[in-house]
Amino acid sequence: MDFKDKNIKYYSYGFIFPQLLRKYWFWFAKPFDVKGAAMVNFFSYEKYDVEGFKMRAGLTTIIDLELSLDELWSKTRKKFIQKQINRGERNGIIVKRDPNFGQLKKIYKEFRKTSDLPKDNINIYKKNCDLMAAYYKDEMIAGGIFVSNGVYMRALVLASVRKSKDSQQREIVGQANRMLIWETIKYAKDSQHKHLDLGGISPNSDKEQLRSLAEFKEAFGGERKDNYYYFKVYSPIIKWWMRLRGFTNV
Repeated sequence: MDFKDKNIKYYSYGFIFPQLLRKYWFWFAKPFDVKGAAMVNFFSYEKYDVEGFKMRAGLTTIIDLELSLDELWSKTRKKFIQKQINRGERNGIIVKRDPNFGQLKKIYKEFRKTSDLPKDNINIYKKNCDLMAAYYKDEMIAGGIFVSNGVYMRALVLASVRKSKDSQQREIVGQANRMLIWETIKYAKDSQHKHLDLGGISPNSDKEQLRSLAEFKEAFGGERKDNYYYFKVYSPIIKWWMRLRGFTNV
């Protein structure tokens, strides 16, 4: 299948060096084989049985953008979301579409480090993705990267500066995080998307941080929806590396 001639959102990167052992991520697509790939990953809301592909199920929260803006606002939690957004606006926080991946990269790197998450290369998201960023006093303090197929817009990255010991700064960051999602809802609706996917939730996780993140995302009034991740490894080197890292299902 020549996916480059079709309306399929994807990005690729090298496993070791930029052009060595190419790995591909495809969004909102049924799994298919890619000639010359070392590994392929797919995301879909549909459950498929495709020979040679492994599948993992997940859960996300979807906001229905066909509702009016007033209806969308009324579905958000009053104190947890609405009150904080109103405060953020009074404090002068501004959210806008932004090409400044470099600044978000610094925030994201520190965010993952302090959250005990594995490293991730944010550069791969530059293709086919939108960046929304929240600024306070001309400084980016929160950002999100979103991928879209024209119907769904899905969050791939949500990160903010780490909360300091200063209570006012913590409040500002919390307000920015909420404003970032709300302004993305408005942008996605204005650009004729039907749904905004906030990027996956784990409400029953044994990790408090993941449960809190799920609570935050669901406070925007979306509906839970199943989603599925598919992958296939062609390269013996990547299979060996994944097994070394503890992945047995390859």
